[in-house]
Amino acid sequence: MIPLLEQAHSYPLTDMEKQILAYFEENLATAVYMNLDELSQALYTSSATIVRFCKKIGLNGFNEFKYELKKELSMSTHTSLSPDSLLKHSLASFKDNVDSFDLQNLRAICDFLISDRPLYIYGAGLSSIPARYLQIILTTLDRPCILVELRDLMEAITYYIKEDAILFIITTHGDALRYMQIFEKAKQHGTTVILITCEEDSPLHPYSNISVVTNDENQRYHNIDLNYRIGIITVIQILIEMIADNLLPSPS
Repeated sequence: MIPLLEQAHSYPLTDMEKQILAYFEENLATAVYMNLDELSQALYTSSATIVRFCKKIGLNGFNEFKYELKKELSMSTHTSLSPDSLLKHSLASFKDNVDSFDLQNLRAICDFLISDRPLYIYGAGLSSIPARYLQIILTTLDRPCILVELRDLMEAITYYIKEDAILFIITTHGDALRYMQIFEKAKQHGTTVILITCEEDSPLHPYSNISVVTNDENQRYHNIDLNYRIGIITVIQILIEMIADNLLPSPS
């Protein structure tokens, strides 16, 4: 059992709070991605009751409760989910990711991408796939941009980059410090940096003008990067649709 849920049994819970706990125990793979309104509807109770339950077991509220559950779930060695549970988990994770996007941030990024300022798009390894996708679409829409897939080349570019340039950087690795020099140089030049990552506590955020954090999870097997980047690809797709809406001629 997940330690947080097991510990919750030691608190003096009301009947409704016991139902909330039981719901999470029985539907953990999907419940951790539900928002407060969805959960209150599923349990036929108020949002306030759910928040009170979270506080009774020692947390600040529902968001912290979900965060702690996700963290413990990712550390769990339990992997025997049925195909149906895996599908529900994937769909719930996708919805949770989309719900977390800040549309104002995405519109601001779109404005940068459709401007006439020099644009560099960076993504290495598997991150080069969404980076290249974005670069191909922008080029097709007659928006000049340069794709960079080597970290050393990106670092060299930042030594001579112009102040009005834009760096659009996709990185998902936990070793974000290897990019610190790139971000520091860009900030020194006054370059606009847009960061797309799955690292909520990345040290690169303070050096970025705009950051988007997805809920993709860093996974490695035999030292191979297995981060599927579905959340990042979703961000890129939304940006592409916004860009096309601005750059494509209106139908006559």
